[in-house]
Amino acid sequence: MDKESKEKVANMLRLARKAKAVVMGRIAVEKSIKKGITTLIFAGKKENNFMRKRALDCISKGIKISHLFNDSELSNIFGRQKLTLVAVIDKNFTKGINELFR
Repeated sequence: MDKESKEKVANMLRLARKAKAVVMGRIAVEKSIKKGITTLIFAGKKENNFMRKRALDCISKGIKISHLFNDSELSNIFGRQKLTLVAVIDKNFTKGINELFR
């Protein structure tokens, strides 16, 4: 993915945060997966072990897992330190982000 498209995805995630359409952090993401409201997950490099364990569960529920951003990029997008896992919980934002992946 080129830098311009990656920045568009980052902007979409910032907008989703303002709309309260994302959850951040491993515990919040895990709860949203169990509730069935997660539609897309962005995982940084440090969360690979967690996501490997949860990948089959996510795939069976139709949740896409993206490693587009590394840990520091996710932290910068949301203005938090040490952020490695973000879940989008709104289908419309997920649809818009998936269109940017094409």
